[in-house]
Amino acid sequence: MPEEVVTIAEFNESLEAEMAKMRIESAGIEVFLSGENARIMEPGLGPLQLQVKAADEEDARAILADPGEPTDEEAEAAGEQQ
Repeated sequence: MPEEVVTIAEFNESLEAEMAKMRIESAGIEVFLSGENARIMEPGLGPLQLQVKAADEEDARAILADPGEPTDEEAEAAGEQQ
C-alpha cells in the first residue's frame, strides 16, 4: 500500500520551488514536486506543490521555516538564474 503524501507548500515560481526541494532533500527527506511536468507543457497552469511522505511532514516543515544558510546547490541554482 502506498504511503500517504502531503503537500507542505505551494509555489508559483519554479526557482523558489526547486530551492525549497533541494533544502529538504539535503536533509535526507524524499520530496516530490507535483505539477512540474504540467507546467512544462502549459506554463502558468497552477502552483507547484511540494510534497513529502506524511511521516516526514513535521521535519520538512521545520526545514522550510528555518531560513538558514543556502546550500551549495541553492547558491549555484540562484547564480544560474541571474
